[in-house]
Amino acid sequence: MSKVPLIAITLLAATAADACTTIVDVDPRRPIVAYNYDFTIGQGLVLVNKRGVEKSSGAGRDAARWTSRHGSITFVQFGRDNPMTGMNDAGLVVTQMWLDAARYEETDARPPIGVLEWMQYILDTASTVDEAVGMAAEVRIQSRIPLHYALADANGGAAVIEFLEGKRVVHRGEALPRAALANSPYSESLAYLASVKGPDGPAGSGSLERFARAAMRAGRSEIADPVERAFDTLKSVAQPGSTRWSIVYDPKNRVVRWRSADNGSVRAVELKSFDLSCKAAVQLLDVHEGGGDVSSKFRDYTPAENESLVVSAFAQTPFLAPLGREAAIETARQPEAGRCTE
Repeated sequence: MSKVPLIAITLLAATAADACTTIVDVDPRRPIVAYNYDFTIGQGLVLVNKRGVEKSSGAGRDAARWTSRHGSITFVQFGRDNPMTGMNDAGLVVTQMWLDAARYEETDARPPIGVLEWMQYILDTASTVDEAVGMAAEVRIQSRIPLHYALADANGGAAVIEFLEGKRVVHRGEALPRAALANSPYSESLAYLASVKGPDGPAGSGSLERFARAAMRAGRSEIADPVERAFDTLKSVAQPGSTRWSIVYDPKNRVVRWRSADNGSVRAVELKSFDLSCKAAVQLLDVHEGGGDVSSKFRDYTPAENESLVVSAFAQTPFLAPLGREAAIETARQPEAGRCTE
């Protein structure tokens, strides 16, 4: 790839707005993952991705290559294979949030990958949190854009992966007593939580306040239904004018539900509704479309619609607009080189 799209791939991760929040209810009987995506624009597509596809990263020379073992559903704003969040057919969920303190690992022999592509790579190749942690060690994120990640699986496993002072830091098991994440390092968030008084957590929209409210509300019994409880918790940490998508994953049942700022109706999709073989077309839906079970509303993916989304999103994002239409188009076309192996 040329230098222009490499810059674009790096910068587009900055669109992961710095107020996103993730909460995981790790009850192994029915784990639930709730995620608020916050940013200045809310357009996007929901994609159903296929297994058995050979892929390569857009991170430049000797970049990561892999074949998808799993199908997945992802929410994208900057194009196919650059998700903001998603869940695969094994029930593994990945989300991302901004983290100013993030510093990625130094250059080494491992192949580089982009910060958003990393999420698709994990969804494509791992079934559980444990597998995901192992697969993450096989590649190296190449970016100046600081993110950290939350992962959860259908068995109630959860982890936070951060990159601090050039080292990969994984919080799971006893090191993850509260499965929540906002925009501060996890250890700092826990320390703040320990200082919080009262049953409802602090007011305010800061990262630490949102983390505390989310962590304290997760698993509460006032609302019996775990999905309803998750949406209620997301409402409590939403940012007026910034929260664009509120997404609730049900990994055990492979179901995802969401609301958007432009459509308050809850939409739902079951992954079992789709043919995930790469012989079948990738499918898509506008993130604001429909109500109720919208599985039947998905239509076949076209490169043109993906390209239109990326071009529009670049143009409306101040720090991406100067890169121009050419950079947006090349970024959008990167995944089209994927090859079905089935």
